[in-house]
Amino acid sequence: MIRRGTHILLIDDDTSVLEMVHSALAHYGMEVHAYPDAAQALELLQNPHAPEFDLVISDINMEGLDGFDVIHKVKVTQPHLPVVLMTGQASVDYAIRAMRMGASNLFMKPIAIRDLVQSVFHLVDLHHDLRKSEKGLLGLVNERRHFLFRSDELDIPSLMHHLTDRLVPMGFASASNIDVIAMAFHEALVNALEHGNLELESSLKGDLFAAEDPYTSLRTQRMADPFYAGRLIEVRLAMDTERFEVEISDEGPGFDASRLAPMLPDSDMAPHCGRGFPLILLVMDEVHFNDKGNQIRMVLRRK
Repeated sequence: MIRRGTHILLIDDDTSVLEMVHSALAHYGMEVHAYPDAAQALELLQNPHAPEFDLVISDINMEGLDGFDVIHKVKVTQPHLPVVLMTGQASVDYAIRAMRMGASNLFMKPIAIRDLVQSVFHLVDLHHDLRKSEKGLLGLVNERRHFLFRSDELDIPSLMHHLTDRLVPMGFASASNIDVIAMAFHEALVNALEHGNLELESSLKGDLFAAEDPYTSLRTQRMADPFYAGRLIEVRLAMDTERFEVEISDEGPGFDASRLAPMLPDSDMAPHCGRGFPLILLVMDEVHFNDKGNQIRMVLRRK
C-alpha cells in the first residue's frame, strides 16, 4: 500500500479539504504538493526542476483558475498525466464536461476519503503501466480474449493490462482519456468481485483510518470462505476495427439494473451512486446488463 516516490499535485482553495486529502495521501508515503491557488500549482507543474508528477487532484469551483482550467492546461502540456477533479456541484452535466475534458475521475464533496485514496492508488499504477503498451499493435484487426478466475485468484491490476493494452493503438482511446476508460473497467471488476461474488454492501465501508473496518474485515473472511472464494468471474473481450467490447460476469445474486435511471445532464449524481456505475455509464458508449444483474457488457466505438 505504501507509494513512496509518488508525487501528487493537490489543488483546493478550501484549506480543510486540502489538509484532509494531503494527510490521507501522505499517510501512504506519497509526496503531496498542496496548493490553495491553481496558478501557483501550474507554475510548479511547468517548472523543469520540479519532480515528475504521477497525478493531479483539483477542486473545480475555485476563484481565478478553476478545475476545468487546470485539466485543460494539464492535458495540453502533459496529456498522459491523470487528473482527478473534486466538486460540490453534483450535476451530471459537470461530470460529463469533466470526463470529456479528460478527467480520470470525479469526486463529490463531502469527499469520501477512502474511495479517493483507493482511486489514487489505481490511477498511479495505471499511469505507470498503460504507457508500456502503445506501440506495435497498429496492424491488429480483430481479437478475442476469454478469462476465468476464482474470486481468490483474481488479480485485477494484471488483468487490467490485458483489457487496456489495445485501446490507444486501435483508436478506441487517446492519451487524454485512457485513464478514465481504464478506471471504468476497474470499477466493473471490483463490483463483480466485491459486490457480486463476495456480496459486500457499500454501507459497511467505514472511515479509512478507523480502528476497525467492517467492510475490509468481512471481505477478508469471505475470501477465506470456500463458498465465496470459489465463485467464478468470467471476462470476455471482443475487438475489431470498429468496436471494443468487454463483458464481465460473476456468480453473485445480481441486482435490479432497471433501477439505474438515465443520466441526463441536469440530473443529480446521487441516484446513480453505488457499485461504481456513474463512471461506467458516463465513459462507455453502451452499457448492457443481463436480466439477473450479474453480468455487465461495456462497449466502446472507434471515435
